[in-house]
Amino acid sequence: MSTNQHPVVLPAEALEASDGEVVDANIDIVNAMYSELLGEDEIATNALRSYYVDFYLTEALDGGFAQYVVSAGEREDIDGFVRDGLREMGASRHLELFEATSDAFDALSDADAEEYLEGDGEPSEAVKALEALDDRFEETLDDEDLVALNAAWLRGQEGLLALDDDAIEDEIARRVGLIPDLEARRAEAEALAEGLDEGFGDAYDDEDYDDFDDDEDEDSARDEDAAHEPHAEKSEGLAK
Repeated sequence: MSTNQHPVVLPAEALEASDGEVVDANIDIVNAMYSELLGEDEIATNALRSYYVDFYLTEALDGGFAQYVVSAGEREDIDGFVRDGLREMGASRHLELFEATSDAFDALSDADAEEYLEGDGEPSEAVKALEALDDRFEETLDDEDLVALNAAWLRGQEGLLALDDDAIEDEIARRVGLIPDLEARRAEAEALAEGLDEGFGDAYDDEDYDDFDDDEDEDSARDEDAAHEPHAEKSEGLAK
């Protein structure tokens, strides 16, 4: 995967913060860039590698490689960011496990892949072998702390821009100003958003909405307690 020349951008104050806060700061900035319609060629490649390594970590801890596969969708580009990020961070054992797990999943038959992703029925030998690789993830994490490796790598980036909040906004605006087809991107994003809204509306009839209203207060309370999803801005099209 090619590397562009854009520098990694981080809040200056984050450099003195905890490892988790450094990684989260990069996630927040990448999300902000995505929300302003910057593409992957316009965001630092190493910022994206850090971002997707943490995405892989989050998904694998929550539901194993199966959840990573489902959440990532089209995996080719994301797998590349994860592989390169693990390699550059020095997470050699995680890289070895990621390669083995990816290869094992990609070698499954359609029926076995469905069985692995859904977790139903009696697993085949191929699925059992993949699940055994899943079981190695947390052990590997004990030996190689991905958050610590990720944060140390971010702090040591050549040409790192350590900026205050206003300067970060200015840097994002500067990059947005260089987008040659900005209006076309905005129109495409608006059309996509409208299509999603229409699809959501068509999915419910009046009875469904009545049921929804009855549960709205309970759902709102749950939402207020929900943990922040660090990669939420990319939930619609991680691999675009």
